[in-house]
Parts: sequence; structure tokens; C-alpha cells
Amino acid sequence: MSVLVAVDLLALVVFVVTGMRSHHEGTYLTIFLRNVIPLAGTWLAVAALLGTYRRPGLGTLLRTWIVAVPVALVVRSLWVGSPSEIGPFLTFLAVGLAFTLLFLLIGRGLVALVTGRGYPQRRRP
Repeated sequence: MSVLVAVDLLALVVFVVTGMRSHHEGTYLTIFLRNVIPLAGTWLAVAALLGTYRRPGLGTLLRTWIVAVPVALVVRSLWVGSPSEIGPFLTFLAVGLAFTLLFLLIGRGLVALVTGRGYPQRRRP
């Protein structure tokens, strides 16, 4: 399952790097870290709680995504201080949800293409 962890984290990094084009304050490293730390940290915590990589599949991916991404974007907004108004935050949330899902599905799709099956084989207890 380490392949799926790496692919999912890479998808989230692609989202952050793509979004960095709209941020011009601070260094690239600072902007990258303040966005990737809450997103990757929350993703890994929620994935551990929900067993995302113990039972890989679209259902566990979607459950992790719908919990982790909104929580991460709230944490990021509180940490950074923007967007601070509800309208811009809801736009930020909608864009964040849409594009993280897109990149996650692309990553998982590539895994399926490369491995020749939907997900790496599950080991039976």
C-alpha cells in the first residue's frame, strides 16, 4: 500500500504546487510548506483513522478526501489567515475539493494502468 500513500501524497503536492501560482507573498518554500503541511498531515491522520490503505478502494479514498481536505483547508486558512471571509473561503474550499479529487483520481488511475488492476492486491488475513 506504500505505492498508494506515495501517489496520494504526490497528488496533494501537485495541487499545492498548482495553487502556488496565485500566491506571491513570501518565498516559494514558505508558501509550499504552509500549504502542504496541513494538507498532507491531515490526509495521513484521517487515512490512518479510516483505514484508507488497509482497505484500498474508491470508497475509502472518497471518505478520506471528503473529511481530510475540508479540515486541512480550514487549518491552513486559520494558520495563514486567508481567506478570512466566508465567501472567499467557500470558493477556496470548492476549488480545493474539486482539484484535490481530480489529482487523486488521476494518481489512482495511473496506478491502475501501471499495475493492470484497480488497486494492488490485498493480502488476506
